[in-house]
Amino acid sequence: MIEKNKNFLRESNFNQTVLSKLSPLQQKIVLELSSGPLTLNELSEKTNSSIYTIGKQLSMLQCRTRCSCLKKKGINTPLVQKRKEERIKTMYFLNLNGKAKVLNF
Repeated sequence: MIEKNKNFLRESNFNQTVLSKLSPLQQKIVLELSSGPLTLNELSEKTNSSIYTIGKQLSMLQCRTRCSCLKKKGINTPLVQKRKEERIKTMYFLNLNGKAKVLNF
């Protein structure tokens, strides 16, 4: 699955230099989200990390906390966005080219 996601990111116009500047866990999160939107619990299971760790990384990828950390790496726009609908769990999805895209496979 991860290999399929890496191939998708290579074939898309997602900037590979951006991916290379992320931490290993942030890279896993981006690769998992490339297959479609996921909840915090789903991301936690797929990356074998606690929901607290994933939540912190998602906050950084959304440029909500410690955004200067990403700016130092040359990343000026959020890589991940979230959507919460009434009575539905919050879903996180990849933000390609400055626009949030829900990828359908």
